[in-house]
Formats: sequence, C-alpha cells, structure tokens
Amino acid sequence: MSDCLHCDINEIVQKHVDRTDTVDVIDLAARMAESLADMILTFVPEEDQADVLAHTIAHLGEMFLQKGGATEGDTTH
Repeated sequence: MSDCLHCDINEIVQKHVDRTDTVDVIDLAARMAESLADMILTFVPEEDQADVLAHTIAHLGEMFLQKGGATEGDTTH
C-alpha cells in the first residue's frame, strides 16, 4: 500500500481486471458504487449521509469531466 488511497484503489481494480478474460465494466462500476454506499453508511453519521452522497456524486461528475478532458482542474493524477 502507498500513501495514496486513490492509487491503491486503482491498483486493486487493475489487478481484478487483469485476472479476467473479459471485463464487465457495468458490473465493476456497480460493485465500486456498492463499496461507496457501504463506506458512507458505515462511517458517516446518519444525519450527514445524504450530504456526503451528494458531494460524492458531484465529485464523480467533476472527475469524469476533468479526466475526460472536457474541463480543466487541479487533479494530481
């Protein structure tokens, strides 16, 4: 494990993808979404869960646009 959780998660996902002949991207994304839901439900107080979920979805959209080249941002990776 490194000091970068983002990099560690990407490495785990890459290893998972490398172990299969065909990748079901829809299933993979759904499992990652399930992990996010589990994390929010486990570690965020109930009264803050909706706000954290909304911020998470907004950040996903922003990262998608930045990494896809549609907008500029300050991502480090």
